[in-house]
Amino acid sequence: MNLLFDFLKNLNEPEQAQLAELKVRGNVQQVWSLLNEQVLEDKFDRNKILTTTGISSSHFDKITSELLGKCYVTLFGDHRLELLNLLSLRLPFLKHFYSELNRQMKQVETELQPEQRLTYYIACFDLMQANLPIAYRDEKVLKKLAGKSLLLFKGERKKQIALLMDCKLLNCQVANQFAAGHIQEERRTIQKKIDLLGALPEQANEKLSFEYYWLKIYFLHAIEEFTECLELSYTALTALKKFKSRINELQKLRIELRIAESLYYLNRFAESFSRYEKVMRSRLLEQIPDRGYHIAKYIQVCLITDHADEAGRMIKLRISQGGKHLEKLLAPRDIFSFIKFYLFNKQFDEAFRFIQLGFEKNPKGKYFQYEVELRCLQTAYFYLTGQTATALEMCDKHVKFLRSHGYGVRNSAYPYFYILTKAIFDKKQSARKLSPKHEKMLARYRKGSYALYGKLLDKMLALK
Repeated sequence: MNLLFDFLKNLNEPEQAQLAELKVRGNVQQVWSLLNEQVLEDKFDRNKILTTTGISSSHFDKITSELLGKCYVTLFGDHRLELLNLLSLRLPFLKHFYSELNRQMKQVETELQPEQRLTYYIACFDLMQANLPIAYRDEKVLKKLAGKSLLLFKGERKKQIALLMDCKLLNCQVANQFAAGHIQEERRTIQKKIDLLGALPEQANEKLSFEYYWLKIYFLHAIEEFTECLELSYTALTALKKFKSRINELQKLRIELRIAESLYYLNRFAESFSRYEKVMRSRLLEQIPDRGYHIAKYIQVCLITDHADEAGRMIKLRISQGGKHLEKLLAPRDIFSFIKFYLFNKQFDEAFRFIQLGFEKNPKGKYFQYEVELRCLQTAYFYLTGQTATALEMCDKHVKFLRSHGYGVRNSAYPYFYILTKAIFDKKQSARKLSPKHEKMLARYRKGSYALYGKLLDKMLALK
């Protein structure tokens, strides 16, 4: 696929309108016109353009590369990071992001001073960490950015940069293991690496201070030590108060979001909603780099606390942002939000559409946590739509899947959803109450991270 064609077909209407003013001549104009026609048809035909224009294949590559550069300049001028931000926020632009990042990294080595380069490398790392789903973060690129940062300075400055980058790389490692469902197995290894970082230097700047606390907070969250996570989050807020910059205001909001999330996991749902809502109404929300993750969590809290209108507001906002390319742009976490919202609001056709999309975006169950959620939501869909035979068949299938990954009923609550689904069906057939064992399982599913699924089970129970 040609990069320029791929770029043009995934732009929104305002961006397309900007590029309509692009002024080019000769062969370049011909290629530009023909390519835009093919974008409208959504069918790239390299040979047709070569035959029509009479240019060589290498000349075509040179022209499209030049045009892609002109598109970038037209949309973003010389704002490198704004361009990378757009490319990192849209999954269809993934190849563009890495290609442009590689090109820019060569440029900045000759064009920027060491201090400017450090700012640039850290900003690029942040974009990858905040905008790219875990599955699409290239670890080699992250390490390359860290390595280039370390070469810029010596002495005490280098030590602080090394600590900063160690925190950021470890944060990514925690994220990878968490998404893959291996964090508990790796917790001792990661804990040792965190311990080796040592104490935070007294003279640490705001960026290092934040990343140091952020790593530890995220690790505690990942290993489900939510009380400690909450306490450390309050400590971090106090430590960051001495910094007065705009960026620090954003960092503190990120910690506030982590507090809201910890309250959610600790079953303090009303407090969690209140904390979340305050940040979601903040004028700085759009500047928070990991807002997408927390918007997804906020929608969940809204559904648990019966604030369906607020959940709907956030869903509509996401739809308006995605436009006609919505399904291409949605990360797995967003897909889950849509499925949950539509299931709760009995918009079952829409729920099913996004369930299917979820499986497409997680081929072969690559990310275990995603797969676990999708299978639960799929089962709930079949049960709530009266397809109970299919739902019960899915229960057996999914319990086997969990068991094959080491999650049996003796060591995990994951299988409870399927056991309870079958128990709810049996209860309706026999008009008996749930057994004490099943009631205990259901009580677990009304707490913390399971609470939304507990609400779905309650909806199954309420069916006539």
